[in-house]
Order: sequence, then C-alpha cells, then structure tokens
Amino acid sequence: MEAKKIILWLYYFSLGLMLISLPFSGYYMSVAQFCLVGVFILDGIKKQEYDDFIHRYPLILRIFLFIPFGIQWVFKALGRKFRAFFHIENMPAWIFTSIYLFHVIGLLFTTDFHYAWHDLRIKLPILILPLMLTTTSLLDRKGFRFLMYLFTAAVFTGTLISTAYYLMGNFNDSRDLSLFISHIRFSLLIDMAIFILLYMGLKKSDIPRWPRMIMLVIAAWMLVFLVIAAFMTGLVIFFVTAAILVFYYILNKQGTTIKIITTGAVAFLFVAGFLYLRGISRTVNHVNPVDLNSLEKTTSLGNPYWHDLTNPQVENGQYVWLYVATDELREAWNQRSRFNFDGKDKAGQEIKYTLIRFLTSKGYRKDADGVSQLTDQEVAMVEDGIASIIYVTKSNLYVRIYKIFWEYNRYQFTHNPSGHSVMQRFEFWKAARSIIRENWLTGVGTGDIDQAFQDEYIRSGSLLEKEFRWRSHNQFLAITATFGVIGLAWFLFGLLYPALRLGKFPDFYFLSFFIIIMLSMITEDTLETQAGATTFAFFYSFYLFTKKFIDII
Repeated sequence: MEAKKIILWLYYFSLGLMLISLPFSGYYMSVAQFCLVGVFILDGIKKQEYDDFIHRYPLILRIFLFIPFGIQWVFKALGRKFRAFFHIENMPAWIFTSIYLFHVIGLLFTTDFHYAWHDLRIKLPILILPLMLTTTSLLDRKGFRFLMYLFTAAVFTGTLISTAYYLMGNFNDSRDLSLFISHIRFSLLIDMAIFILLYMGLKKSDIPRWPRMIMLVIAAWMLVFLVIAAFMTGLVIFFVTAAILVFYYILNKQGTTIKIITTGAVAFLFVAGFLYLRGISRTVNHVNPVDLNSLEKTTSLGNPYWHDLTNPQVENGQYVWLYVATDELREAWNQRSRFNFDGKDKAGQEIKYTLIRFLTSKGYRKDADGVSQLTDQEVAMVEDGIASIIYVTKSNLYVRIYKIFWEYNRYQFTHNPSGHSVMQRFEFWKAARSIIRENWLTGVGTGDIDQAFQDEYIRSGSLLEKEFRWRSHNQFLAITATFGVIGLAWFLFGLLYPALRLGKFPDFYFLSFFIIIMLSMITEDTLETQAGATTFAFFYSFYLFTKKFIDII
C-alpha cells in the first residue's frame, strides 16, 4: 500500500477516535490528539528522503543511523508543515489560533503561573487542532459522512448506556446519568448529534430511504432522552437552536405559506413551553391556607411544637416550619433509621432538613406521628437524600424545573445560593462583573483569574460556601475578566472572522454547531475543561478547515 494511502487511513483513524472519544473519555481524546500529531509529522516527511536513506546505507548502518536521521526528518517535516500553515490562504486558521495566543500574552499580567500553565494546557487544542487539520488532508463527502456516522453512533451509544443506568435506579440526581463526562458537555454533544441526524435524514441526497428513517428515529430518541434525563441546558439550547435555524431557513424561502406555518409551529411550541413552566411555578408557590391563630401547641405525646412564622418556605403547598418538634422527631427517626438524625444523608445533605422537608411534602407533622406514618420505602428515600415526595412521583424533567423554582424561592429568602447550581450562577456573574469593573481594559491576566474570584467573594461578603466559590460560568464574562474588553473583542473576532471569511455560516453543520457552542457559553465556562475546549476546537477546525464543501441549510 502506498505511503500516502497509509497516512490517509491513519488520519481517518485519528479523526474517528476523536469523535468516538468525545462522549466517553478524556483520556482517549488526548490519545486521539497524539495520533493526529503523529499523522501530522508523517504527512510532512518526504518519501524520497526515506528511500534515499534505505538505498544509501547497508542494513547494519541503517539500524544505528535511523534515530538521528529520523530526528532530522521530523524537524524538516515540522518546517514544511508550519510553512504550509502560514501560507496566506490559511489566515482564517491563524485568526482562530490567536485566541490561544491571547492567553499566552495574558502571562504578561500574571502572578500565578501555576494556574496559568494549567489553563494553557486545558486550552492547548485551540492551538494544535487547527494547525493539524488545516495542513494534513481535506475530506471528501464520503469520508465526512462516515465520520458523522461514527460520532452520532457514539453519542447514541452513550444515551443507551445512560438509559440502562437510569432503569437500574442507582442515582440521586438525574445529572448523574452522564457517566463519563459532565452532563452539560454530554447534552451539547447530544444536541449536535440530533441536528446532524435530522439534516442527513431530511435532506434529499443519495442516502437510501430506510437509513434516513433510522436516522430520524435515533434523533427523536435522543431528544426523548434529553427529556427523560432532564438535562435542562441541553434541552433549552436544543429548542433555541432549532428556533434560530427554522427562522434562518424561512427567511431564505420565498413561499409565504411556509413562513406562516413554520412561524406558527415555533410560536405554538414556545407558548406550550411557557404554560408548562408557569404550571410548575404555580405548584411550587402554592400554599394551602392555614389559620395561624389556631396552631396547636403540643404533639400527641405532649411535647411542644415550635412554629417559625417568619420563614415562608413551602413544600408541596405546606409550610415547612410549622408543627416541628425537634427532640421528638430525632428520637423517632433514630429508631427507624441507621442514619443519625444529626448526620448526613447519602447525598451529603443534613438529614434532619431532608426529613423535615419530606414529611412536609407528605402533609405530615414533624413529630413522632409523622415519622411513624412513613413507609420503609419512604424512610429509604429520605436516607438517599430525596427531600420531597414530588421528586419520586413526577418525571425527571418536571422535578428538575420544580427544583429550579424552589431554589429561586430559597435564594430570595436566604440570599445564599450554595449547592443550587442555577442560583449560584447569579453569584458567579455578580463577582465577574465586579472584577471587570476594576480591570475593564486588560483584565487580570491568564493565571490570576481564579484568585481574583476568590478575593472578590471575600471582599463582597458572599454567602457562598467555599466549596462552591467557582468562576463565572459564562465564557464571555470569563474572557472579559481575564483579558478586558480588548480580549473580549478579539475573542469574538477570532470566532466570527474565520467563518465569515470562508463563507461557512450557510453550512448547516457549522451553523448548528456554532449556535450550540455560543449558547453554551452564556451559562458555562465552555473552554475551561478538557472536554469543552476539545469539542470546541475540534469541531470548529473540522467544519471550517477540513470540510471544504458546504451543505446549505
């Protein structure tokens, strides 16, 4: 087999390994990148150099000389590759990699180089993937389609594994259903796979009818999985992306009827979603009427109740802090459970508060009678950290939305968002805005951003507990806090210019990916993890610099 053909097969293998690894393994993401580096170097070595070496020296000398000659070939290959990369036609790729170089420039403003090197290592794919994918080989339509099959099959397999885990019931939070990577990263990959399958299934092409039908069924299943798993970020981004793509599509169509029908369908879905959310909100905020002037003062055992009339916390329509007899509750619970009343449940929460909320959700008083009414199964639920009967009687999606509204109500009262992922973001964003106000032009530098957040939490007297004092969870705020408005402007330029220059926004694959990744940056530090940075850098480079043909939406 010819050397070029072998290199091409190795290239496809490396790309395929990357696509398969994204939903499963950070380790194999790194292995795939090392494979791409190897292919990158091999592709730069001239076959003539190797042939001359074979013919010039006898076998015994070739054994001793192979390593020094090999090093020479590698350096020459790297020189050829870098010269090819810096050809003027690759300027869009230079602009994209400059996002990474801006992080290097940020070292000039850095005092914490340990964190800076960590950040540069995480974001290294933004530098190396465009370099390798731009200079190695282009994809034809057949090869591209095969790689898309691999990617969607890998994501589909991931959803099946997660579903099996779901059916086993060995989880306390639906977010635990993503077994291999962050549930948010996994949900973004699912979104991308859905749109890829929808396009290949609906677009007229040479793909036979029955495989296209299978693609549409798999896409539908993945959307159902997002609902079952209650991956809220993935669901919201899917529907927003779908709405944007639909409006982009109808704006480019002439038929008025199509525009009216499509716009009406999208509007109906959003109205239905709004009504669904409003219904859950009303359930969370509903309070059964209570005559506060005639509250009973003692339990059936004669122990005193205490009623906190200042705390508005409600669970399933009942006030949580009415009819509480703590000592009696402690004794009754410790007789029913091996989990001590003053200890933690399996979810790491204080079990007494889990128990009080659960009893309230059942409509029971927080005393010995209330505990006696719990079944053994319900006692096990409390031990697992389930704080409301609603969490086991409603769908995962309903429960996830219910928790968000409940967390908001608690945040309004306590101003402490600790442990509540959505509410914590408000605290993260507030800290980021303060950092930006103080360092609006050039930011705090690549390595000092983490410490800047910790200092801001202390300065502002934040109620966030230390283990929850994270960074901004918004990539645009993170970039601005790190590099100032200059850095944000360059970051946006580095994202937009290459696609505009290459005319790739009309391409469905790139456009759907771009919308998904940009939306994810609103609520996530997408580039601050290996999975996020690799997914971003790989697909951006793959769609822009390796896939030269365009699939019009």
